[in-house]
Amino acid sequence: NSVGYIEQVKTISYNAASTPIIRSHVATVDISSPSSVSMSESFVVENLDITPISSVGLWLNHSLSTLVIEDAEGSLIYNWQPITNTTNLVTVNFRYEIEQNETSSFIVKYEIITPLTLTESDPSFYYFEFFSTITHFTLSHTFSIILPEKSFIHESNEGLSPFYPINATQILIKNRIIVSWMITNLSSSSNPFFIVRFDEPIIAEPESSFLTSNYSLFIFGIIAGIFLGIASTTWLIRYREKQAIQKLGRVLLNENQKALIKIIYDKKGKISQRDLCEITGYSKSKISRNLVPLEERGLIKRERWGRTYVVYLTDDGRTVIE
Repeated sequence: NSVGYIEQVKTISYNAASTPIIRSHVATVDISSPSSVSMSESFVVENLDITPISSVGLWLNHSLSTLVIEDAEGSLIYNWQPITNTTNLVTVNFRYEIEQNETSSFIVKYEIITPLTLTESDPSFYYFEFFSTITHFTLSHTFSIILPEKSFIHESNEGLSPFYPINATQILIKNRIIVSWMITNLSSSSNPFFIVRFDEPIIAEPESSFLTSNYSLFIFGIIAGIFLGIASTTWLIRYREKQAIQKLGRVLLNENQKALIKIIYDKKGKISQRDLCEITGYSKSKISRNLVPLEERGLIKRERWGRTYVVYLTDDGRTVIE
């Protein structure tokens, strides 16, 4: 348990365990799929002691494989000491000794081999948690989790927060949601704990290929099978995409952006940017700031018209409203 190996931090000695601090610790979990999870952690270590130091110890609290540690010049030497199946003490040797008030930077990369679990609830969702042990006083710690493509934060019917701590920020980059936390002044042996719950990724099902499966079938039967297969598959894909876009509107758009989409929709999908300013009372810059992310996500498109723009609602934009 966590108490057991936190006590081991106090009994296992490694070089300069008490003198350095971590000026910056940026950790990113990349869940490319529920079966593939990788981790990247960058550290900036500063020596506060008059004695030069040549290494630093770190705790890595997951079952892991393919450990790589490198700085700007290449791979670094390290000592990897598994304590339990999910607890690892890694001592990183710096390329050069660092004197008092000097810093050293390096990156730790590894694959997390602990599988994600799909809940049996209805609807089902994935649950990912990450438990850290801070080995040295840390001034700034940023922790991010990148969800699989076309996967969304799980919305609980019981009002349960989809992540912990609850003060997380979300951004959308290239169809992937990134959930991030920023923590400052973490003491040695503190234990940050992060949770995120997310829906199963939306995967387009391949179209049926009955045409090549059996040439002995009657032509009419083959054509009918192809037509029905493609029609049902297309409907299913579009239905799931529509659900995803509707969730995008609920989760990632701010209230100003939702209001602008509603106004454009009420104007039969077409309005000038000047009219949006008059209706909302917003300034030109505020209107523009809110339209840009809508355009980037394919919910609207804009065309130059004299000194202003005409804003059109796309089919995906209508889906957010309808």
